[in-house]
Formats: sequence, structure tokens, C-alpha cells
Amino acid sequence: MTHFDPTKNKIFFGNTDKLVDWIVDNHDQNKIIEKIRLMLKNYLELDNVSFLFGSGTSIHLGAVAIRNFPLEVETYIYEQEKTVEGIYQSFIFIIKQLQGEFLSFGKANLIEDTQTFEDERKWKFKIENDIVRDIESNEIVIEYEKVLNYLIAFEYILNEDKSKPRTDNYSELITAIKEGLFNVCDLENRKVSQFVIDRKKASQFEKDREQGILLETHTKYIFHEKFVKTLLQRPLNLRRANIFTANYDLAFEYAFDKLGVHYIDGFTGFHKRFFKPETFEYDIFYPGSTTSGKVQRIEKVVRYFKLHGSLSWVNSGQRDANNLYGIEEKSLESIELLKKKGEIIIYPSAVKKSYTLDLPYSELFRQFASTITQSQSVLITVGYSFGDEHFNDIIYQALSNPTFTLIVIDFQGTRNEYINNLKELNDPRIIILEGEFFGDFLTFSDTLMPNFNNIDSNERVANTLNQLLSTKPIIEEPAK
Repeated sequence: MTHFDPTKNKIFFGNTDKLVDWIVDNHDQNKIIEKIRLMLKNYLELDNVSFLFGSGTSIHLGAVAIRNFPLEVETYIYEQEKTVEGIYQSFIFIIKQLQGEFLSFGKANLIEDTQTFEDERKWKFKIENDIVRDIESNEIVIEYEKVLNYLIAFEYILNEDKSKPRTDNYSELITAIKEGLFNVCDLENRKVSQFVIDRKKASQFEKDREQGILLETHTKYIFHEKFVKTLLQRPLNLRRANIFTANYDLAFEYAFDKLGVHYIDGFTGFHKRFFKPETFEYDIFYPGSTTSGKVQRIEKVVRYFKLHGSLSWVNSGQRDANNLYGIEEKSLESIELLKKKGEIIIYPSAVKKSYTLDLPYSELFRQFASTITQSQSVLITVGYSFGDEHFNDIIYQALSNPTFTLIVIDFQGTRNEYINNLKELNDPRIIILEGEFFGDFLTFSDTLMPNFNNIDSNERVANTLNQLLSTKPIIEEPAK
């Protein structure tokens, strides 16, 4: 049985495409998949295992990519003209400043008799009213986070200028941009991508079709749940696995809640949850036996780090002994009800690494660096395009450790300049899985993640209970 198109997938160990070698040696596709599972299993049985998830793991949930400025956020800013006059014009002014060099390049390289051009990657763009847009999505070609970063820096300069009173609306623009992002990343109010469902269901491969049906008929977080369930099968004598994510959405939080998994994320409290970085070092155990005094570690726990902040983090407005950092975690419903969408704590990743990082980011990045630079560590990146300088510097630092291994799982793979540069290092500790099958988060979660010996005992118990409860006969009381 075939599972993937060999021409649309690659498996690099160093700069050697092992998939080509295995196909030349007439390896069956099932055997190739089993090789990858075994390879991942060996690395997941190391003591220090970490994952870094990027936006490629949320696209199927209906989230928008922020490689360009999302069209929905632009539309939201335009709609704010009703209450903040001139806000959209201010937005366009900022965009033109940021796109100046790219716009000049585009005008100098226009395809004859059109307002379109190609860049050096052969990607096509169009120019409308001196704004460069993606020719397919119509989105403004500038990173969302770069716009936000520029505005925050500009806002700081304007605040420091005491020579004249401010009459601009940049504060309101920053708030609108954050509110717009909240709306497009609130996955509970987004539909699963019909494009992904249709592409999967139209595939010639059975596994793809099954994934399309799962997305259409099951909870939207089914593949996040599959990943977490498999990850928790690691032997209990190993350290907790670490999940790092650059995403603002709550996909993993919803999956954790569905599975009853406790996650240590740097916040503590119940009704009021405040950021306390010392909790990253906590763990959870069952009480010890009165006779032996031994304790047993609880199974369903992961360490979880949101490196760019979260839709659910807001400035609490006050600091005290219980909330030294002024950061509070709230439900998205509460944030919307309290009209705090414009106060969410999200991190503009385009900030130059020369800038000092403030809390909570300094602590989150310290945890990331401390974790992956330990001896015998493996970092598996999934759907991360290596566009963040802070992350990349820490990963490059980890590569100086001879026992560190980097596994990159990405749809684009070496078509991405940063990932291709990693391949060109020809380092056997760098493994790259790319393409429609091997670089796909859905496939990674339900096909490539390995099984362990003690698999699915909890799931079998849950399934048994579900079956018993759903088929429980109705016993009528006898008539009196």
C-alpha cells in the first residue's frame, strides 16, 4: 500500500536525502514509515525531550498565518473608523513606511503591462495604491509582528517627546491590531479549514482521506490530542517532556483539558491565575505510602511554555506580593466580556535581539535555553519556519553541544531559506522531514509518533467506560 508521493517528500539526515536512497533500495513505504517511527522513538526515550510548535500546527484549525498581515485584521482596523477617525489612514501610513524598499523593488521589476512582479523566490505580488499585496490572498506583504513591533517602538518615542501634546491615534491602532488578532486566533469561534478538509479527502492516499474525515467529524483538536496522548506514553522514569510553542492560540490548552492533562505553564492560582516563574520547577506526585514513604509521579503532566505570549494573558492592572509581575491568565470569554482584547500580552518576535527582553519573556526564553542546551537533549520543531531570531540563536547555541539533536518537521522544509541553511551544514545531528506527508502535523500526530510498550492503557479504560455509559440499559421501575 502506498501512503505518500515520493516526489513531494524528503527525509534529510545531514544533507543526504535518505528517502531517495530507501526508494532506490526498493524499501516498502510501510517499512520507511516504520523506520521514521523507530528513529523518533529512540529520541523520545532520551531524558531531555522538547518540542517547539509553530503556526503550521494551527492552520488546519482555521487560524490565520501571520507571515503576511492578515486580511481579517486589516478589515477589523478599517471598521474601527466608525469610532476612531483616521485610524485606517494611520495604519496605511505605517505600512508604506515599512514596505518602502520592497515597493521600490516591485516597481522596478513589474511584469510588462501589469502591476505584478516576482521576487527572487519567484513568488508573485501585486501593487495596489502603493501597497504590496500577495497576489493570491490579497494580504499586505509584511509580517504582522513586524508592524506591531514598529508601532510599539514608535509609540515609545512619541510618549518620550514632551515638546508637544500628542494628537495621533497610534495607541488606538495598537489596541485594534491586538483585538483583530484575538478574533482571528480565537479557535473556538473559528471553523476548521475547509480547504484542508477538501485537500485531505480528495487525496489518492487512504491515510489522508481518513484525516479529512476525522477533521470533519471529530473535535477540531483531535490531532493535538493524539500527539499529547502518545507523548504521555513515554516511560515514567524519564523527565517530563517540554512543549514550547510560538502560537498565541489555545489549541494545546483545549487538548489538555479534553484529556485531563495537567500542564505546568508558569501560572498559579485557581480563580485568579498569576504568573509565577518559580512554578516551572514544580512537579506533581501522589502522596507517599505511610509504610514505605515512597511517592509516585502522576502520569498526565507536561511542562508547557508559550514563548510569544497568549491570547489568555492580560495585564492585571495592579501588582502585589501575590502578583509581582502584573500578569494574569483569564478565560477568553472573560477577556471579551471585560473588553480587554486590546490588552493581551503577545510578543512581537521581530524585535531585534539586541533589545532587552522583559518578563515574562526573559524567563520563558531562559527556560527554553536551559532546557535544550542540556546534555543528551533533542528538540523537535513542528511547523516552525525559523523566522524568530531569538529562538534561532538559542537553537544554534544548542548545536554547539555534541550530544544535541535537532529534528525539523515542516511542510515547506528546505524550500524555506532558513531550513535549507540548516541542511547545508551537513550535520548528521540535524534531521529534516518535509513534504505533504512527512512534514505534515496531522500525519506526524497520528502516523509518525511512535507507540511505546505501555501504550493506551488509559485510553482503553476511557473507551470501555464510554461504551458502558453509552449502552447502559434503561431500567424501568415496576408499576405500583
